[in-house]
Amino acid sequence: MPLTPFIRLVSVSLFLLMGYASRAQNESFFMTPVGPNHLLDTPWDLDYGPDGYLWVTERKAGVVLRVNPVTAERDELIQIPEVSSTAGQDGLLGMALQEGLLDGNPYVYLSYTHLVQGQRKQKLVRYTYAVNGDDGALSAPVTLLDNLPASNDHNSGRLVFGPDGKLYYTIGDQGNNQNSNYCRPILSQFLPTQEEVDQQDWTNYPGKVLRLNTDGSIPTDNPILAGVQSHIYSYGHRNAQGLIFGSNGSLYADEHGPNSDDEVNMIQAGKNYGWPNVVGYQDDQLYDYCNWSSAANCASLNYSYTSCPPNATFLEESSFAAANYQDPLFALFAVTDDYNYNNPACDNAWICRPNVAPSSIAIYENEAIPSWQNSLLIVSLKRGRVYRLKLDEDGTAVVGDTTQLFYTQNRYRDLVVAPDGKSFFLITDQTGNTAGPSGLTVTNNLQNPGAILKFTLQEPVAVGDQAQEPFLRIWPNPVAQVLHIELKPDSESDCRAELINAAGQVVCTVTNLQPGLNELRVADFPAGVYFLRLYSKTHSWQQRVVHY
Repeated sequence: MPLTPFIRLVSVSLFLLMGYASRAQNESFFMTPVGPNHLLDTPWDLDYGPDGYLWVTERKAGVVLRVNPVTAERDELIQIPEVSSTAGQDGLLGMALQEGLLDGNPYVYLSYTHLVQGQRKQKLVRYTYAVNGDDGALSAPVTLLDNLPASNDHNSGRLVFGPDGKLYYTIGDQGNNQNSNYCRPILSQFLPTQEEVDQQDWTNYPGKVLRLNTDGSIPTDNPILAGVQSHIYSYGHRNAQGLIFGSNGSLYADEHGPNSDDEVNMIQAGKNYGWPNVVGYQDDQLYDYCNWSSAANCASLNYSYTSCPPNATFLEESSFAAANYQDPLFALFAVTDDYNYNNPACDNAWICRPNVAPSSIAIYENEAIPSWQNSLLIVSLKRGRVYRLKLDEDGTAVVGDTTQLFYTQNRYRDLVVAPDGKSFFLITDQTGNTAGPSGLTVTNNLQNPGAILKFTLQEPVAVGDQAQEPFLRIWPNPVAQVLHIELKPDSESDCRAELINAAGQVVCTVTNLQPGLNELRVADFPAGVYFLRLYSKTHSWQQRVVHY
């Protein structure tokens, strides 16, 4: 395979930017913020607590809080003074609530970075929870595992309980071999020696999923890798920011690809998921491994992700051989060597990269939406969307098309499903770049920074209910610039309109439509077929609109 360049810059269909074989959602959802923008300070982890509150970690502030999902009232449980955050992916990260939190097991487990002799390290700590009325608190910290490697990048930091009562934790590759860390080697394929484990030297833990007892010790049934048993459950990972168990006991994770091939993996004990030698499927497409850290004069070079120094190690995916290698369950979204990063329809190369930056993962197993049962929900920073992947009955394969959900102009950080299966809560980043409505433009103008957004399932849309229609007419249709919506004089005064594109994304929402003439500007949206949905307190209507 030729080298020019290490990531190929040629063409492929543009729809892949938005998702391979993706389609629009059939269901309709109503979005409402839970409280104002900037309610949260750099949120990272979101849990739906057994008390009906939303539990959140604030990465930079080092705060754990409960938020009332109705009133948005904040109850700060603790501010951890030793949390250190000087970069974009360090600070207070993962959180796991002990089963029985309100009934005899009042423990909350947290992961955060702090400084040890001036060096950034990660630690896992158990806290005890107590509540008096509406006022809760965390106290009595017990350190489970300390001196874990930490970095300014790719700490990962998801923490969940398994059905076996063990804690599972993702620790990223530290962002090595790229950007400011380009001369540091990736350790995802490195395993600890017995001497290192005995000395509690966790140097080779990056790029792994860890499994530990609730006291921080190594479970006796953890896999033995290269003759050594450690906390390591699986390895060969890049930046796994999503981790979730299904009710069948299967463990699923998603992780960021370098420029393509974000992965959704089913994590199995002792398996090797290939990074940095393999990205996505082991198919020799688009990606080759350039080990910048192997260049003799690395520090004197200027890093570029599109080239490889002539004296650095350069490997094709097919050169990697490991008996325990495991392909991903799914790659978001696998493309071929002829993919064009420089498509002129895109603002820049970043938005053209076929990745979504998956920041979390959830699983939907509720009966409230029957067609969604046994689906993974992949949360995207870069696209302001959630991607639904339908699993087969065994949960071991993705079947059908990828569905796009919940578009807003935000960076989604984490998601939880309410117990009723009809509401979904998302937390958003305060700053950063994301995609505009078309998916081809970049913006840092976030609609709801540092917020909690609630998406609620709507009743089926009644189309053409003439007796209840609130509008006199909608014109012109087709439309080029401005769509006029004329409501009847006796219409309810709090009608709402949503414009939904062919991918099922709500690209525009107008609230408080008034009786009489209302305007909806569509000039900035791409040409195509849309659906205009109108809602009142008691009814909803839908009309097809063509924009040229």
